[in-house]
Amino acid sequence: MTAEVAVMNSLGVAIAADSAVTIGSKGNYKTYYTQQKLFNLSKNHFVGIMVYADSVFMDINWEIIINEFSKYLGEKPLFTLEDYPKELLRFLSDFKYVDHYQKVFLETIAYRFFREIKESYENDISENYKDQEITKAQQNKILAGILKKTREILEMDADKVNFTDDGFVKENEEIITKERDDVFPDISDKNKEELKELFFLDINKAVIALRYSYTGIVFAGYGDKEIFPSTVDFEIYGKLGNNVLHSELDIKDHTSFPIYPYSQTNVIDSFIMGIHPVFTEKIFYELDKLTKELTDMTGKKYTEEISKKIKELKDIILSFKQTEFRDLVFDIVESLPKSNLAEMAEALVNLTALRQQVSTEQQTVGGPTDVALITKTDGFVWIKKKQVFHSIEDKGLNP
Repeated sequence: MTAEVAVMNSLGVAIAADSAVTIGSKGNYKTYYTQQKLFNLSKNHFVGIMVYADSVFMDINWEIIINEFSKYLGEKPLFTLEDYPKELLRFLSDFKYVDHYQKVFLETIAYRFFREIKESYENDISENYKDQEITKAQQNKILAGILKKTREILEMDADKVNFTDDGFVKENEEIITKERDDVFPDISDKNKEELKELFFLDINKAVIALRYSYTGIVFAGYGDKEIFPSTVDFEIYGKLGNNVLHSELDIKDHTSFPIYPYSQTNVIDSFIMGIHPVFTEKIFYELDKLTKELTDMTGKKYTEEISKKIKELKDIILSFKQTEFRDLVFDIVESLPKSNLAEMAEALVNLTALRQQVSTEQQTVGGPTDVALITKTDGFVWIKKKQVFHSIEDKGLNP
């Protein structure tokens, strides 16, 4: 995990990222504090890039990909910041170095999807059919119910990926069939077909399988024709054929919110809103419980009045957080000098790391904080950057 933030106003945008990376699986983890997560695209482009979550795309590290993307762009800047992520997606669709990994990727997401369904199916049986003999017909009926619920969940979400098979998946459909049959070796033909249909639906929705592994990408800075900074963030999941599976681009500017945290956001949200998001959720949860208890005590006669009063109380809490905390912080940020933008971005990332140091949770944020400031007058400027290579004896070795 990681903590990253963009802080901006009309003068520029400061971006900061920690250096922690956690490696391992199945409860065995090791954390290192040397990961590169913040990159300068090039001196010709007033753009910085941050990555979080998965550090690789189709088994290739993002540091390598961004370096190749920089060479691909050349020296001529693009008109708008939004053009950069769009160009990155075009670049990745033709990036042949990842093609060898596509079958592994398809196999992995198929297994994850079917395994997730299997766990729901097994949990249903253990909770509702303890010590009961279940016939094969009953098993298929239970599975059909799980698949129906899964379809409802998937269809409820709007498409996030808009995947259209260009022939790659159809040519390798036996991979999906094999993973399905390995996880569900003895089910009805109807359930087999439904599982396969749901898998394709999930690829478009990015709800189950693709959520296991993705990279968050943040572009920050300026296009050549822009005088005010902005950020563009989205998620990339992988590549199938020439399709780069990704979420929609989310474009933000300083006029809406001047502070945008990414990945682990709770501590920064607490700083902005004056209260931890989990604490707010707990308050609202208890208010909902109180609504039910009061309704049970007074009968249905006062149900509408009670619900109305509880809703008013929730609205008061939300309004107070915004007017007395968030808006005051945002007003100050809007008028900060450029150097203070960078100081604030660094402080917010360090605050997240400090909070983890004094808690019992695993420390997945930490190490040196890389900080950059991007302005229309000076372009991309490193404020702080950790040194990956050290040469104490001869500093000229790595100029």
